[in-house]
Amino acid sequence: MMEDTPRLILFTLVWTAVWILPLPRLGRWVELVAGLIPFAAFGLRVFAGFFVGVPDEDRVRAAVSPVLNWINGRAGGPPYSWVLDATISLGLVWLASAFDIPRQSRVATAWIIPTVAALSWWSLWATGLQFERFLSARVPAPLLAVAAGSAIEAVLYWTPSPLGIGLRQRIGWRNRVVARTCAVFAAGAATPLRVLQHQQIDLVGGTHPILIGHSQA
Repeated sequence: MMEDTPRLILFTLVWTAVWILPLPRLGRWVELVAGLIPFAAFGLRVFAGFFVGVPDEDRVRAAVSPVLNWINGRAGGPPYSWVLDATISLGLVWLASAFDIPRQSRVATAWIIPTVAALSWWSLWATGLQFERFLSARVPAPLLAVAAGSAIEAVLYWTPSPLGIGLRQRIGWRNRVVARTCAVFAAGAATPLRVLQHQQIDLVGGTHPILIGHSQA
């Protein structure tokens, strides 16, 4: 945990500074590339998750092992975690440009970045887990969706902005509807996913050993 603290402090300062700076409006193609880079960096982490539990002797895993080792911090440089955090800075520039967020609103919401960083540091220190994993392990997904939607709605409503209060209320209401819809789908999908997992485990004991890697992942 301690080796992550300097990186957390450094990028918290960088992200906060980027968010409150007078950022330029990006051109269409520059905006597209700036938005794709952070998503690609996060996608690498998702890609690595597909190989959790897959034996090292697997041909596909062996072919991509250099990438997996870099993502998991076992080889290569610069470290993937630093690259990922750097792309978040670019993502903030994209967010401000793509959604035309005025500087007045960005300055008013800059406190969110150090607050989340402090919660992340506390979670690593107290539990050894990243804050999002700490929450997902203890709070049901539907409740998390509703809480996130309510928090975003509150920020939209109370943050100073050139947008009129009526427009902000409508945006917040739509966000609340989306969050509650996601909560309903999350609650409905939980039981079928558990059933599917047990079905795969049962198949492993039969004539389908190919499912072993999927059930462990």
